[in-house]
Amino acid sequence: MSGLTHFSKMSIAQRELYVETLARRLRVSASIAKRDGDELWWMLDELADQLDTDHLGMAEDYSAAANDVIEKATLLLAKFEWDLLNGTIH
Repeated sequence: MSGLTHFSKMSIAQRELYVETLARRLRVSASIAKRDGDELWWMLDELADQLDTDHLGMAEDYSAAANDVIEKATLLLAKFEWDLLNGTIH
């Protein structure tokens, strides 16, 4: 796991790239979830909208609140992509 940097310790440029990438992944996952009838799609899509709307603001905001939004989005994406309860990996 060496070489990994926690979001709160990334530079603004790294954080911006992370937020943009996370928003794209959320959007793709929301599409897949909606197609599959998974009700999680709307949460994925809502977080993607939030990150798309203010990716630079989120990148520049080192507050606990901003970090919580990123953590929530990352965990939700992981839950969807690694839905082990249903035996699927998206």
